[in-house]
Amino acid sequence: MRHSETLLVVLFLLAVAFAAPAYADSDPKTAISGSYLIDPDHTSVTFKIDHLGFSHYTGRFDKAEGTLDFNSANPDKSALDVTIYPNSIDTNNVKLEEELRGDKWFDVIKFPRATFHVTKIDLTSATTGKITGDLTLKGQTHSITLDATFVGSGAHPFTEKQVIGFSATGKFRRADFGISNLLPMIGDDVTLSIETEFDKSE
Repeated sequence: MRHSETLLVVLFLLAVAFAAPAYADSDPKTAISGSYLIDPDHTSVTFKIDHLGFSHYTGRFDKAEGTLDFNSANPDKSALDVTIYPNSIDTNNVKLEEELRGDKWFDVIKFPRATFHVTKIDLTSATTGKITGDLTLKGQTHSITLDATFVGSGAHPFTEKQVIGFSATGKFRRADFGISNLLPMIGDDVTLSIETEFDKSE
């Protein structure tokens, strides 16, 4: 065997030896049905909004809670409710965060919670779907649709709890929810990006 071939074999064996083990199964049919709770430590809710046409300004909400009743045989029959706390807004800018918590924006004293209640799930493939639900923000409720992807499920290697993970994206208009400050300089369309894990309830 030539030296170059030997080197390729060694590199391949090393890659196999040090490859990260797969703890999750990407087939939603193998997921265990039942009640789950959001894992707040492994959930990220980020948003993007046009900033004067110069950039897509990005921030996130650091606190989210939620329940999932997952039906592995019929995922479209699953139920989901999520609560996000606008007070946990994080833009890496303390002054801006305080402004966004005020009454010209999220008015977190009067409206401490934003909620999303799923009303319909349409499967588009074995692992993707469109999730439609009622978003209530700043006291107003409108229907929005998220494009969701099932990432994986399985037993967590440390906690041994069953975990289900999803990704989702979507858009809504902030003016629909009474957040119209600085329009049109600051964009109306808000793009959401969500990564979340759910732990099975005992």
